[in-house]
Amino acid sequence: MANERMNLMNMAKLSIKGLIESALNLGRTLDSDYAPLQQFFVVMEHCLKHGLKAKKTFLGQNKSFWGPLELVEKLVPEAAEITASVKDLPGLKTPVGRGRAWLRLALMQKKLSEYMKALINKKELLSEFYEPNALMMEEEGAIIAGLLVGLNVID
Repeated sequence: MANERMNLMNMAKLSIKGLIESALNLGRTLDSDYAPLQQFFVVMEHCLKHGLKAKKTFLGQNKSFWGPLELVEKLVPEAAEITASVKDLPGLKTPVGRGRAWLRLALMQKKLSEYMKALINKKELLSEFYEPNALMMEEEGAIIAGLLVGLNVID
């Protein structure tokens, strides 16, 4: 698990660095089709999925990072707007889709780093969703949350 965490952290570093550099070179505005932006969201999704506990449902087991993201509004009340917006989007039917939309909206609002830091600082709440050695429960999660601040230069 430690190697996985380290690899994910390094992927996140590279992805964030590449995104910042390309945004600065392209005049800071990126659209959703931009490959480095898509890559960043894939890496973030993997980071959030790392060490997730499986929730038992009537269809089997479900591992979704939407649950931890829903917690953010309890920690940072202004995040409730994003959560409500995501829940109101008509095309989103799965927890994974809602999680992906939430990440995009948080990045657009330049709040992703703040929300991730708030989440990571509440290990007692995260322990409901994550195994003890998951990325979000360890130092690598805090490092990634800190790196996300750099993305605030992107429009």
